[in-house]
Amino acid sequence: MTHTTRELARFAVNSRFEDLPQKVRHEGLRAFVNYVGCAAGGAGEPVCLKMLETISEFNGKSDCIVIGSRVKLDALNAALMNSLSSAALSFNDTHYQTVIHPTSPVGAALISLATRRKVSGRELIHAAVLGDELCCRIGNILCTPPAECAVGLSTTGLLGCIGAAIAAGKVMGFNEDQMTTAIGIAANQSAGIREAHASMSSWFTPGNAARCGLWAAFLAERGYTCPDTMIEGVKGFAVSFSSNPQLHAATDGLGDNWEILSLAYKPYPCGVVVHPVIDACLNISAKQNFDGRDIERVEVTVNPLCIQLCNRPAPQIRAQAMVSFPHWTATTLMHKEAGLPQVTEAMVHDPDIAALRAKVVAHADEKTGREAAHVKVVMKDGRSFEGHCQHALSTPQNPMTDRHIADKTRLQMEIAFDKARAQRVADACWTIIDTDDVRPFVESLAA
Repeated sequence: MTHTTRELARFAVNSRFEDLPQKVRHEGLRAFVNYVGCAAGGAGEPVCLKMLETISEFNGKSDCIVIGSRVKLDALNAALMNSLSSAALSFNDTHYQTVIHPTSPVGAALISLATRRKVSGRELIHAAVLGDELCCRIGNILCTPPAECAVGLSTTGLLGCIGAAIAAGKVMGFNEDQMTTAIGIAANQSAGIREAHASMSSWFTPGNAARCGLWAAFLAERGYTCPDTMIEGVKGFAVSFSSNPQLHAATDGLGDNWEILSLAYKPYPCGVVVHPVIDACLNISAKQNFDGRDIERVEVTVNPLCIQLCNRPAPQIRAQAMVSFPHWTATTLMHKEAGLPQVTEAMVHDPDIAALRAKVVAHADEKTGREAAHVKVVMKDGRSFEGHCQHALSTPQNPMTDRHIADKTRLQMEIAFDKARAQRVADACWTIIDTDDVRPFVESLAA
């Protein structure tokens, strides 16, 4: 039998920040900056306020900040909140191979730990790199062909808890045995079903993953036991969540090839499978002059996964519209933009948008990559326009620049803070690696 769980644990424990390639360190920083902005931007969303109201009734020791809030919670509940909020606007990062949003649970677990103990910026970013990297690699076990992971399983729920446990264990100075145990305890809590999409329970999934991962680390620190074969065992994680799992995909090229370098940072507040549709629509809008109300029909060709996850032609609420490619097709063509203003409750119920959504015809094409889409707009007067996206903005072939991420982070910060403070905090994110103790920075994220 292979020893995947222990091999990954050994890699995390022995990893040194100074040995990480510079581009990997910087990608870890980009992931963290993006995470902080997403958490601040989503903090005031109804899903977060309702969760905070509920959690406060059962909270323990109140020593950890909640980003964008005056409330303090215990470490586990704060991790849940700070991961939940980072997902609430569907702006969190994505690993295309597995469709996991890794830094939501990883970053949230680290924020809780960095409130409770002295953690340097280097330690924090190092732990974030390892948590993201290894949970994506474990995800590859489930998703690398010929392996198949059921479309109904949320990979963020299955894997985010493991990433959070690894990141927490690194900051807590775990040895190999402790890290192996933490991975196992986290894997034993893996859960999440995509049927919850477009409801508050969808965002609960990454929140719970952060809480479970941090809890796994706390238990491992105290000697709680778990088999060291939880990933690869005959009744373990891999065979439980995938058919024909590919265990080698977690360890091949470990330390040489980095999954974190393929993270995508969303330019639009929706699922990444919708991004190429938006880019194709923006391409048409930039080149052609037309009124969206004069469109006869819109033909959209996408990867089947886009249709499986986001085919909601008549969303009734904002949460459904966030994961509806017909909605984003309609709003982008009608308003020539794709941002938070295009996914308000008012926009969901706009009669012109509803009428255009109903004219969207979808075609699934196995040959179309997840990052690609083709859109054809047919006008009532007989004219037609076509737009194609080969690699959507945010994909590894067309990545978001540091400036893109900085602007996105600042604008989301302005949802939680005044403009001057938002700029200060956003700027501080980029220099966190040089900080000996990140506690003052973490405290600055509270309202």
